Amino acid sequence: MFEKVLNKTFKKHLMYVLLGVLCGFVAVIFVYAIDLVESYTLNLIAHYYPPKPAGEGYREAFTFYPERFYLLPLLTALAGLISGILTTFLSPESAGVGTDSAIKAYHEEKRLSFLSSVVKLITSSFTIGMGGTSGREGPIALIGAGIGSTLSSLLQLPKEEGRVMLGVGLGAGISAIFKAPLAGALISAEVFFKKDFDIENLIPAFLACISSYITVGFFLGFEPIFSVHIPEGVNLKASALFAYFFFGLFCAIFVRLFILLFFRVKALFEELKIKHYLKPVIGGFMAGIVGILSPFAIGNGYGYLQLILDLKLTDPLLILAGAIGVALGVSFTLGSGMSGGIFGPSVMIGGLFGAFYSLLLNGYFGLDLHVPSFTVVGMVTFFGASAKAPLSTLILISEMTGGYSLLVPAMLSIFTAYLLSGDRSIFPSQVNTRLDSVAYREEWGLLKLEKLKVKDYMAEAITLQAHQPVEEAKRLMQEHLISGLVVLEGGRLVGILTKSDLSKEGKTVRDLMSVNVITVKPEESLANALRLMLTKGIGHLPVVKEEKLLGIITREDIARAVRELK
Repeated sequence: MFEKVLNKTFKKHLMYVLLGVLCGFVAVIFVYAIDLVESYTLNLIAHYYPPKPAGEGYREAFTFYPERFYLLPLLTALAGLISGILTTFLSPESAGVGTDSAIKAYHEEKRLSFLSSVVKLITSSFTIGMGGTSGREGPIALIGAGIGSTLSSLLQLPKEEGRVMLGVGLGAGISAIFKAPLAGALISAEVFFKKDFDIENLIPAFLACISSYITVGFFLGFEPIFSVHIPEGVNLKASALFAYFFFGLFCAIFVRLFILLFFRVKALFEELKIKHYLKPVIGGFMAGIVGILSPFAIGNGYGYLQLILDLKLTDPLLILAGAIGVALGVSFTLGSGMSGGIFGPSVMIGGLFGAFYSLLLNGYFGLDLHVPSFTVVGMVTFFGASAKAPLSTLILISEMTGGYSLLVPAMLSIFTAYLLSGDRSIFPSQVNTRLDSVAYREEWGLLKLEKLKVKDYMAEAITLQAHQPVEEAKRLMQEHLISGLVVLEGGRLVGILTKSDLSKEGKTVRDLMSVNVITVKPEESLANALRLMLTKGIGHLPVVKEEKLLGIITREDIARAVRELK
């Protein structure tokens, strides 16, 4: 029996390793495909040789502007036409933002076909290689998710395991393209939710991401994409830490503006009354115009970040114009339906904002901030806030720099930006928690709880008056073995008192009670009551109708309902 279980576990782990190897191989093909398209279009036709980051060969003899700049919009428009035709007629889910398509399939428990991975690889290679503003991380996320989904179909895995394979494939793809195995594993558990984390994906993702990283490293080397030197202790001065905190505020504002811009442009293209496959042609042409004005917006632009990290590019106005150019370029590129990813451009915008911010403070206030450090922190802060994925991006910074010297500054910036950037994400298919995902409703019993009403399972509320002494509250809790009491005043609900409130100082119930009471109506479903309890971190909800207290519903009441259903 033990040998049978061990054999089954070994096969399952081997499956995740195989998934990682496949994602790694495809990532290598993707990188070579982009380079091939770039060499025959941007290099040969437009006479444009963009700079490259250190981990990709570091091109010394680059051209800042395309020599034949007037051909750039024609190239990006042609890329849009190729992308539009292939995605419209072969694989609609391959259009637009790759990561979001994978997130949507994850929550809806849809299988991604192998065709979607092939189409995404081809169309994104043309988009990036011909100068469209896009990143490689988003496409490889969808490609990896497609490989995981296809593999689960071939092995006839149940839908729960198929969902895990899709998520793990997404993380393995990002691990391969960014050469960041730990961050890739965390992304596979975090990126699907705004305020949650799927721990079930982690162990499989570790195996797959390590495998994909080793596979890519064998062909492309193990060096991080960016090379940066961080002097010891330079970022732990009080002035620097304050600057990182305010940079988080700065990023939160621009994350909101970027998300607003992107979805406004996307909505405009959706309203256009023309053939669907022609919209990317217009978007590509507009992105090409932006690329003429700001070469930072041509392709993935990572080489320009390397120039900033090497302190070879230090003009703050040029860098700010680059950030605006990338924001506009990616909005036209992906908002029109061209195939690509928003992960890379978000990293690019953040890095440029980080450089601009630190150069500005150094120039106008005489501070001695380390510009490369702010550039790296900006990369992960902007993406972490816009994608609502702070934990994985925090780890990403250590893998990008090869150390932990930026961990504390990054924590200040990332979590400040995450908390203040609002609820909206660059991935609209994200949900807040697993409770909000259709894929998890059966596991939580929510499909059954949706049909049950609060009024049928609520209990009589034990109440006390606001003016009563705290000792009376303690007596009632001990007598009835409960952890919460509803507080009334003149027959009206005014608060709730829990056991944790009793640890505070006060003589009467009014001194200790919580006045921000979350309530439910008797006609609401038990599923909605459970969502409120879990998202707000509470164990009981007063049941109210027309401001009249009818009873109370607790987690124990909902658990009883679940037991009765079985």
